[in-house]
Amino acid sequence: MKQILKEIEEMQAFLEVTSSENPEELLQRLSGLNVYLARSGKLLADMIEMQDKATALAFDEKKVYIAGLSTTLAKKYVESQTAEINGLVKWLDRINSACSHQSANIRTQISFAKENLRLTKSGY
Repeated sequence: MKQILKEIEEMQAFLEVTSSENPEELLQRLSGLNVYLARSGKLLADMIEMQDKATALAFDEKKVYIAGLSTTLAKKYVESQTAEINGLVKWLDRINSACSHQSANIRTQISFAKENLRLTKSGY
């Protein structure tokens, strides 16, 4: 779990860096984002599996207690027992989404730079 947390923090730090407008650097960043997009997707799937197992374990260990609770309270109780994993699932989901959004933004910046170069070379 410690290694996963370290990877997630590394991805978060990468996402928090403002990219330059240099097309070469943008292409390098896009490559890095593609790697993090794939890795965060894999980690997200793994964490959801761990979340499901932790939820099942919480139910199994306290099924008699949980059976006496209302549906809403039972859900809240189980969520509280799996809070750490739930937080990592949410974080990885946001990282994965941020990678997608930043990639789209960089592609737009690269297209803009290409078009700007085309216009300046053709005399417009």
